[in-house]
Amino acid sequence: MKPLHEIFINWQEKLDHDEWYFSQSFEEITANMTSEEAFQYIPVVIQEFKKLRNAFLIGEMVDFLHTVYEIANTTEVHPTLVQEQENIEKIILEFGDDYSLQAYNEFKKSLRLN
Repeated sequence: MKPLHEIFINWQEKLDHDEWYFSQSFEEITANMTSEEAFQYIPVVIQEFKKLRNAFLIGEMVDFLHTVYEIANTTEVHPTLVQEQENIEKIILEFGDDYSLQAYNEFKKSLRLN
């Protein structure tokens, strides 16, 4: 499995060559994850998310976080998400766009987060 942070190396060039670059890369990571592994992977996604300052990437990562939660098959809020929720929201408000905000609101709704 490719480490998540490697997906962002030269991402624009890779996306120019393959419009499905992120989808395929994220699928590679999650392909054989069990629900427990997905739940344990949530902090990895959040740590990488906190490094982002590009609206497009923020939207992609919100979608990926939602996907990982769907694989985890739980509405239990991971302690890391509780701890980092304020930082995540600050990043989305400062660097995100309408799409990332809408995606994040849908994600929160699915977990019943306030």
